[in-house]
Amino acid sequence: MKSIHTRRLRRWGRVATVGAAGAVLALTAATPAGAAASPKTNSLTPAYNSPFAPQALVGGIFGGWPVTMRCWRDGVWANGTNRWFFVEGGGYNPFTGRPAYVRGFVSANKITNQIRVDRCA
Repeated sequence: MKSIHTRRLRRWGRVATVGAAGAVLALTAATPAGAAASPKTNSLTPAYNSPFAPQALVGGIFGGWPVTMRCWRDGVWANGTNRWFFVEGGGYNPFTGRPAYVRGFVSANKITNQIRVDRCA
């Protein structure tokens, strides 16, 4: 005959397993299968004040960080494209090296999970 402690441990193990499976199902159901991921940078990305030459560096956006795409503009060729997005996201100040919220134009090939935005005015 098994001890009462062994039976209790097995019962609690089954309860924990069922609870964990329920939590996974709840999280899976909360995320629609067709939901698109938010736009983000694919590497450390320089942000500029303009998509046209000459450009001034206004900051850098960390790689893999989500960004807010505001609009697009065609400009100088970089990274195989002349399309630039005006984005906002977490990054750094290029002059101090300190973290900063960066707003500027980045090459379109540096943004993954792109969404549809209007042309910049």
